[in-house]
Amino acid sequence: MNLLIERRIIFLRILFLIIYFTAEVDCACNFGGDPSSHIDVIESCSSCQYIIPAYGSSCCGSLSRVKFWSSNYGLIDFQVWKETAPNVYELTHTFNYYVPEVNATLTVYTGNDILIEKNDVIGWYSSGDDIIPYSITTVDQNIQLSGVPGFSVGGTYTLNTPYITGRNYGIQFSVADCEIHTGGTLNYGTYTVTIEITDPCGRSQQKNLIVTVINTPPEILNLPSSVDVSESIQHETLLYALTLRNETGSDTVTCSLNTTSPEGAPFLVKYISGTADFGVYSLASPNFDYDSNSSFEVVVDCTDSITTASESLFVYLIKNSEPVVHNLPNVITISSSTPVGTIVFAVNSTDHENDQLTHSLNYCIKCPFTISQSGHIFLKTSIKDASKFSYNLYIVVSDKYGTVTDKLLTILVTGVNSVPVVSNLDQTVNVPKTVAIGTVIFTAIVSDADGDPLSYQYEYDPVETMWKFSMDETTGKISVIEALDFGADIALYKFSFTVNDGKASAPKATLSIIIQSRNEPPEFAHQVYHVSRDEAKSGSKFADPGFVVSDPDAGDTWTYEIADGDDFGRFSIDASTGILQFRTDYIVDKPESMQPSVVLIIAAVDTQGTSGTTTLSVHISDANNKTPYFPSNQYHVTVIYDVPVTSSVAYITALDDDFGPTYNQISYHIESILDHQYFDIDGNALLTTAKSLRQFENGTKLLTLIKATDKGNRQSSVTVTVNVVPGTSNSFFDDPETVAWFAALMTLLVILLGAAVIGLYRYCKYGYVFSKRGLCTSCDGKKVHFEKGGNYEKADTDRRDSRVSISEWSGDNGDVTMWMPSKFDSWNQRANTRGLPAVVEL
Repeated sequence: MNLLIERRIIFLRILFLIIYFTAEVDCACNFGGDPSSHIDVIESCSSCQYIIPAYGSSCCGSLSRVKFWSSNYGLIDFQVWKETAPNVYELTHTFNYYVPEVNATLTVYTGNDILIEKNDVIGWYSSGDDIIPYSITTVDQNIQLSGVPGFSVGGTYTLNTPYITGRNYGIQFSVADCEIHTGGTLNYGTYTVTIEITDPCGRSQQKNLIVTVINTPPEILNLPSSVDVSESIQHETLLYALTLRNETGSDTVTCSLNTTSPEGAPFLVKYISGTADFGVYSLASPNFDYDSNSSFEVVVDCTDSITTASESLFVYLIKNSEPVVHNLPNVITISSSTPVGTIVFAVNSTDHENDQLTHSLNYCIKCPFTISQSGHIFLKTSIKDASKFSYNLYIVVSDKYGTVTDKLLTILVTGVNSVPVVSNLDQTVNVPKTVAIGTVIFTAIVSDADGDPLSYQYEYDPVETMWKFSMDETTGKISVIEALDFGADIALYKFSFTVNDGKASAPKATLSIIIQSRNEPPEFAHQVYHVSRDEAKSGSKFADPGFVVSDPDAGDTWTYEIADGDDFGRFSIDASTGILQFRTDYIVDKPESMQPSVVLIIAAVDTQGTSGTTTLSVHISDANNKTPYFPSNQYHVTVIYDVPVTSSVAYITALDDDFGPTYNQISYHIESILDHQYFDIDGNALLTTAKSLRQFENGTKLLTLIKATDKGNRQSSVTVTVNVVPGTSNSFFDDPETVAWFAALMTLLVILLGAAVIGLYRYCKYGYVFSKRGLCTSCDGKKVHFEKGGNYEKADTDRRDSRVSISEWSGDNGDVTMWMPSKFDSWNQRANTRGLPAVVEL
């Protein structure tokens, strides 16, 4: 007995010849289908239980992993079933897993606590949509239960319906590989292990196993990672503490800086003071500048003197906060008698990083104010005699890294005299030489806010100006007082004046008067110009139309305007260049709203308001900015399994909102995935059968992906589910060939029936069917003449057969006798009418 036990132990164990190792033999195998090879079809099934007797384990051991193809997200229960009796299955193990990714092969490692025995089978359950697909093959032993609540360990299922056939599912279970375990602690180096296997009969075999013990490198557990640092730090600062792990335990691990990106960045790696841990530091005065470089990569090396681990810390700079000004913009009021040196305002500003702030004024070259570094605004020169009622001060606040500019302080000054104002001069006007005396050529607008009485002083250049023009000081109207074609031929007069309120004078105002002999309109070189572009958003410009314009009036200028054609205000034109642009988003996909062709009348208007016009033909092309789309997200159609090949299935039509023939022409094709081989689609979007579907006479669902592409290569696709269903009956007329020969037979019968009716009618009416021939069978060989009035010899006997048709008998002596069946009583009357003898009774 002891010898038998010893032999069995020897048979089951692998003995190592060195003390460092023990080993066990575990049978290892995979059972199931290759997940990546069985992904063609995903069942449309919810709360489905699957048991696959076709997938049985060929070995015993612990379940190490499950590989499967995922077609949907969701929770799935992986199961192990045992057949306890014929067609009776018991659930022995189960564990669940949430599928986080689709359209991929996923591997789930289960540990070693699930034991697999030989012939155990695969199962799974998902309460939501089906997750594991299948391909159509010859594997027939599949059990599917739909709409069930699931099973618990110990639950059983008895098969009382046939297996689902022809499916190979994308799932595989793996039993743990044979393992060799160490019997003690191994040092770094190489070992030779001799393995001997002995069977119960004493036969044995040895093999050597070379085991190389490698060093386990140190690990930086919390890298790679990132840290945010303010760009304004100035002192050496700990940025990140490293967490290390060394599996050996006895090794000494040290860390150092490998490199930085950009190279030479201000970082170092050293021990954290008072600890045995390492940290990443920024150097003192690192001079970070967010605008120059906002991020760094710091590569850290940690080594145990044998191997080195390298990981990266990414340092991101936080841009320095700008100073905050709390009391600007603002408006204050001071008196014109305010003493010089008075603080009129104090700027209240702070900085988030407590940086030193400085203050200054922008655009204050001749203004009577100044500002200190601390933000106090002083009056630096007297404003007692100033003429300004207000000053706009633009304050700038800065720290080392940022600046806040143009914070406005408006200072209103009271007690200031209002200087008279001429608001619409200096200007230039063009006056025809033939203008009439008394014509008002300009009206100057003069005002004084204080309502003081005003006085005027005039200047004339040349002096003749004083005789040609004058101004009504009450109304400001400047008019012609002498004919311009009288006297010297002067082309330019300057009429100038200053106005005074008794305290101050306004700046000199000048009206330049250009004398023109006659104003001519600008002229375009061409009657029609053309521009074009694609449809676009508001503000998009056309190409330069290349207007060529001339004006007979020397020195005259002109501007461009849209004179006509833009009824909806969709265009604008640059007054100086003549370049057209959209004022609104212009889309020609709906030509009833926005036309692709527009004709505009463009005017060139000179300084006198005279204009010349031309035609600008504008063409807007459709841009390929619309993608074809299918009105429905998916399509479901039904066909009978025995329809002929090339039968129409459905129109799967896509639409394209682009306008015109260029981009809204759509082509169709079927993607080479799913069940594409069974269908074709033509240019009219008609889906047809490409192969026979008779193999699916019990019904199935076929999926095909149709892609629509416009001429601009924009694409969209849709999935079409084709439900193949059995025929509705086994009727005699379901077979097209049967219908064909049955129709031919019925046609022949109708023809024969018609012929029979016609023959019967002729027989009943005339006594014959085919011709006027004697049917006498007892005429003793006498000659019979078939034509009316013909002669033939009379039979030897007066007996006549009842089948004699209408005929005439002629004897030797010329007498005529007609013979026919006596039942035709009407013949005597007709014979008498024709001058024939009476019928002789047979």
